[in-house]
Amino acid sequence: MLTEIQTLRRISIPWTVGEDIKNDRQQHPADYEKAIAETGYGLFNVLMLLAAVPVAWTCVLDTTVTTFFIQSTECDFELTLFRRGIAVGVVYIGMVIAGPLWDFVFQDVIISCYGKRNVMIMGLILDSVCNILWAHATTYYTFILFKFLNGILIAGPLSVLMPYLSEFHAPTYQPTFAKWAGVLFSISNILPPAISSLLILHTSWFNLTIFNRFYATWRIYMLICTIPPAVGILTVCLMPKSPKFLLTKGEHHEALRVFKMMYSMNKFESPDSFKISTLVHQQKTSRSIRKLCTDRIESSISNLRIALSKPYQKSFLIILLLQFSSMVGFNTMRLWVPQFFITLNNFHSINRPSYPPGEAITMCEMLFPRIENIDYASCAYTAAQIESAVYFNSMIIASATILFSSIFTFAANTRLRKVSAIIFSFLFPTVGSVVANWAIEIPWMLIFLSSIIVTMKIAANIIATYVADVTPTMIRPTVNHSLNFVGHIGAALGPILFSVVLGASCLTAFMEIGCLSFVCYILAFFLIKKPPENDKVKIERF
Repeated sequence: MLTEIQTLRRISIPWTVGEDIKNDRQQHPADYEKAIAETGYGLFNVLMLLAAVPVAWTCVLDTTVTTFFIQSTECDFELTLFRRGIAVGVVYIGMVIAGPLWDFVFQDVIISCYGKRNVMIMGLILDSVCNILWAHATTYYTFILFKFLNGILIAGPLSVLMPYLSEFHAPTYQPTFAKWAGVLFSISNILPPAISSLLILHTSWFNLTIFNRFYATWRIYMLICTIPPAVGILTVCLMPKSPKFLLTKGEHHEALRVFKMMYSMNKFESPDSFKISTLVHQQKTSRSIRKLCTDRIESSISNLRIALSKPYQKSFLIILLLQFSSMVGFNTMRLWVPQFFITLNNFHSINRPSYPPGEAITMCEMLFPRIENIDYASCAYTAAQIESAVYFNSMIIASATILFSSIFTFAANTRLRKVSAIIFSFLFPTVGSVVANWAIEIPWMLIFLSSIIVTMKIAANIIATYVADVTPTMIRPTVNHSLNFVGHIGAALGPILFSVVLGASCLTAFMEIGCLSFVCYILAFFLIKKPPENDKVKIERF
């Protein structure tokens, strides 16, 4: 009799059983991966990307702006070529020191306690304070000190920005999101020359006196560049805490609220229609700070040993060298080319009339004129008016870098295409750095020098995506941290060594970049060989 009644219910009221099944599915606890997949992709993710833009732009501005006003400080700070190299590269020295501490030691400890969002907020606050003090530096050594602190302070927000954003995206959407984020973040490279063209070309307009303190144009320029970190503080405060972090803290109701908000904004539906109502409880960590640091270091060392083991050693070392070389070439030219064009501008205005008409003059002879009518070290001269083309050329280079690096990043979607792009990227700098000295006309100099910057940036981007394809998942974070560390070393050493060699022999400074690119061009062919498979088994046996 009971069986007949149940059968009758299924026939006459089918929706009741369906609703019961739906309710049962809703009440079943879901883990983070399932919940984030249910939120989809849409308006929320776009707004998160826009809110993260000031943070990423802060990192670019902190590492770039110095080169566009350093020429204006040569009298105030008694700049030599070596001092200029230190001034534009010291921020990377700070990043070299702080980067490994964040990536290999402190990240688990600080982030597990405070979360990535709070790390970004605190880092941006300290960076803003440091930038304001930097704009008031009165001596060369205080100027360098504050810029060095900038590198240390920005390393934290820079290292956690993309991992924080990735925690709001399902694995399906993360690769595409990372590519578009890279394009949007790189647009900030256009800002420094654009702001310079508005301020420094009209120097007399922006010399201000505030509270009986004189602010030269280049100091106003530095203060304006503190706006993005201030905006970044506000936008990050508006971002929600990561649901993954909330789950590790046991705040399941708050994590569920964030998931419902994401679902509602992406699907344009009511938050109550979110299918998941309970989340899997994750065990809180009870390890001490010392234990967390020890475990992190041991894990990093173990992963480095795996990366240096026989199956991966050759590819890993080649990739590190390619990354180092790409950052040396890219950062050296990126930070020195604006100074080159300013110097060439001054040559044509001051020294060119002293040369025989029609004489072909190489770039090195323009940078270090044979005829010296003026003692530049004395600062007892009036510098030539800088032409707008100086900063316009820098904007062209930045725009070309963004355009071509984005095209190659999206087009290189297979391993063989990525290797081909890397080989191509090191061929052009080899030619460009050798030929640039004999490019007599400014447009040709622009083409050859910009080819170094553009192709080296392409190489750095493709190397990062290539590593994600060929590196085992277990050791991939450690390999990426190693790439960042080596890249920062190259970015710091490149401008400094280039300034030293440039003072000794101009042609040698360009030739060394060409030789380094040629070596990497040869080494890149070794990446054509397919990497080993069945990595999981080999790692477990290691």
